[in-house]
Amino acid sequence: MSADTSIHDDTRYRWMEYAVPVLGFGGALMGIAVWMSDVTVDIRISILGCVLASWVLAYLAWIRPKKDIVALTTPIYSFIFLGFPIDNFSSVVLELLYAASLTILLVRLKYRFGVPSAPVIDKKDLAEPLRSYVEKIREPCASLTPESAHSAAVVFVRFAEGEFHAAALAAEFAIAQPGAGAPPCVQSAFAIVKEQAERLDTSLPRPETFLTFSPEDACLLANTPDPKFGKPEEYDISLENALLLLFAVAWNWSESDRAHLHQCQAFVVKLLGD
Repeated sequence: MSADTSIHDDTRYRWMEYAVPVLGFGGALMGIAVWMSDVTVDIRISILGCVLASWVLAYLAWIRPKKDIVALTTPIYSFIFLGFPIDNFSSVVLELLYAASLTILLVRLKYRFGVPSAPVIDKKDLAEPLRSYVEKIREPCASLTPESAHSAAVVFVRFAEGEFHAAALAAEFAIAQPGAGAPPCVQSAFAIVKEQAERLDTSLPRPETFLTFSPEDACLLANTPDPKFGKPEEYDISLENALLLLFAVAWNWSESDRAHLHQCQAFVVKLLGD
């Protein structure tokens, strides 16, 4: 999952929504042009615009958690138009009416049946003690913005997938954002992951000095450092806590990323258990 995964998905769906009226009315306009120019072409070719628009609408209905049966069945009616010969004037009128109907159904789908995204996974689907930790940090990190939460999701998933260079770049991007609204503990988590991901990517050994959480953040950490820990253990637990914190804030404030995060639950439970 790249830093712009959700943005790319939103853009793709937006263009598909635009395509419904463009294809529908575009086909109708082509039919009018053919009719008025007396070109010897079967005017029903222009109906293909409505056929394509209906399939796009059906797809947008299919990917929603709540299905719209009316939108899903629109391709059936478009094939009916192709199957029955009608005169040019009637064909153009039907195309205009059908394009308008598809546009109305698109608006209805968009505002009544939710957004085209993966189903939101509830916190109850998280295993314990991960669920309790996610709830624990919700209030202390309430000032987090959705943008910072999405960045946390990107950094965590990239790291969980072993793409350390990409995780470091995403963390650096998150840190550099002005006015991101991330609490100091989350900023520390980004910095810790960035530092350690860069070293993992280049196979560098553990440094003598490294970033850790401040004592004020201790109450927000999932794994409490033992005072007897040496440098290696302190280094490892700092990374574990940083990743866990990023997972928790991403789960709480970036619902569009929950499907990706849920796929990494085994990894995060292992971190919590270590």
